[in-house]
Amino acid sequence: MRKSEKETVIRWDAAEKIVHVYSCQQRVWRRAERQGYQPVRRHFIKGREIARQYRVPLDSFRYGFKNPNRPRRP
Repeated sequence: MRKSEKETVIRWDAAEKIVHVYSCQQRVWRRAERQGYQPVRRHFIKGREIARQYRVPLDSFRYGFKNPNRPRRP
């Protein structure tokens, strides 16, 4: 799988109070598992793992946007 094909999809259902995370990136896998979340489903192509799905409680999930014009810390 090419780097440009790797994606992370985050969706949540307000009624269910669960965030569904689908990711092809190992960095996201490590971060989710470091926080104690186990994959709900693993996706394979020709025996090679390409993606994992996680369920995260909405109360435990956070996201944000950074100001692109903010100066970097020294």
